[in-house]
Amino acid sequence: MVEDVQRALDNLRFDRMVKAFCILSPDNIVYQSTLDQATEAMVKQTVSLYQGQISQLTVNTEQGLVVISKIANNWLLAVLFPPNLSLGIAVVKTKATLLALRELDLNILKSLPATPAATTPAPTPTPTPPPPEPTSPTSESAPSQPETPPPTPAPIPPVTPAPASQPEVEPTPPPAPTIPISDDQLPPPLEPPPLEPPLLETPEPAAPPPPPAPAEGRINLTFVPEGSDNLLAALDKGSPVGGELFDKFGPYARDVLFLVDGKRDVKTIAFLLGLPEYAIVEVLEFAISNKILAKPAAA
Repeated sequence: MVEDVQRALDNLRFDRMVKAFCILSPDNIVYQSTLDQATEAMVKQTVSLYQGQISQLTVNTEQGLVVISKIANNWLLAVLFPPNLSLGIAVVKTKATLLALRELDLNILKSLPATPAATTPAPTPTPTPPPPEPTSPTSESAPSQPETPPPTPAPIPPVTPAPASQPEVEPTPPPAPTIPISDDQLPPPLEPPPLEPPLLETPEPAAPPPPPAPAEGRINLTFVPEGSDNLLAALDKGSPVGGELFDKFGPYARDVLFLVDGKRDVKTIAFLLGLPEYAIVEVLEFAISNKILAKPAAA
């Protein structure tokens, strides 16, 4: 059904990193296209040059990176990404849609009219306002008024400086009287307390505490995840486990599962996606606990 094709394309339609996409039939006819006219013409010309020999092809254009992938029976999927997106992430973004489209009969699209390319409307010209009309000079000029001389300023009286005031000098108090003290009235000098000999024995250093044991069920950065029979169902956002995965971690959780091939470890997946390693560990632990991925022997 056409609705199944629309549902499979929702993975691209609601992805913020996908600019546009289209499906091409073996006859090089475009269906379900959101590409602009120039990009669509370039994609059709590229596909016609290879005559059904495309497995996966990337083309750099002014609009961005175009990834053309084979679905099945010479049906192709073309996806336009931003120009600064890496090729690895672009391929991962198209994987879920390719898996979903391979389960459908795309010949149902031939009953629909071909999708016209999106066109950009031409800008509406702004009318230029007419030039202002010249104003005619007045025939009679206003009578001139006699000039009035400016008023003479009043003379400023001279200012007499005030006499400088003398600073006030405070009287110096008389010195206190000195009372002589004899030696008998002085207190005896204080004697320092005796010094204790230093301790020669050095206490032995305490043994370092043992390292903490790893938490049960946690996986390390060298763990290599492997898929299970439930992996394809988890990639579908409409399934119960796929919906829970999307609600808990967001769209990047499916990107993590796309890279699970039994060869890449946690550090490699984090490097390819540009994500922190702890985020990859959380997604993999959730997938293992929900039987999306195979349970490791040491977990």
